[in-house]
Amino acid sequence: MRLLIVMHKTIRIIPLKLVPHSDRTAILAAYSRELGRVSFAVNAGSGPAAARRRALLMPLNPIEVVSSARPGRELLTMREPRALMPLHQIISSPERSAVALFMAEVLERVLRQSDPEPLIFDFIIDAISRLNDLRTAPANFHLCFMIRLANMLGIAPDPTDFHPGMIFDMADGIFRLSAPLHGRSLSAADSAVAARLFKMTWQNQHAFSLNRAQRNQILSLILDYYSLHLTDLSNLRSPSILHSLFL
Repeated sequence: MRLLIVMHKTIRIIPLKLVPHSDRTAILAAYSRELGRVSFAVNAGSGPAAARRRALLMPLNPIEVVSSARPGRELLTMREPRALMPLHQIISSPERSAVALFMAEVLERVLRQSDPEPLIFDFIIDAISRLNDLRTAPANFHLCFMIRLANMLGIAPDPTDFHPGMIFDMADGIFRLSAPLHGRSLSAADSAVAARLFKMTWQNQHAFSLNRAQRNQILSLILDYYSLHLTDLSNLRSPSILHSLFL
């Protein structure tokens, strides 16, 4: 008689994407502090209990769950989900909700490795907390998030290398004295803007005065940069929502 060993562990997760799998089951992609990228099989169902579960599993809502892993199965199961922080300001604001959906969509694409990275998890939790704070203006938040995340992922260029007249090489992620032959570079004027933007922090993001067209152009360039260095982000759905929200 073979014994079936089931390991139970309490973990903290950030839901990223919930996809229907069958009439009774959905698959949740999430990022955990303890295990890295994980996937859960969750009951879809209907009724009040299912509605409460869906609310807990909305993208970027940090929760703690008891996870059970069975040998030979990639999908985890969960029980006793508990919210780690109330996201009242994000839920009640269309602008903050749109930013949160964008962040979740990006993270679902770029955090594909299963190895745990506690510093990245803590960075995301801090970003969620800041977005949920009414003292934080949301207009530049998605840009700042992408710039800070690039630092966490090790793909951010060093803006201190920039001097007036230099060209930003998008493919190599460095500032050059002249344009590279491959053509994936910014103009001198745009390179100067990029060098300033790469110095954006949570504390100074409000000081960047940008209009809608400028934000949209900057976001497009940042997504191109990520696509060159990590994974393709050209077909995200959420940027079109952001484009229409902030003046």
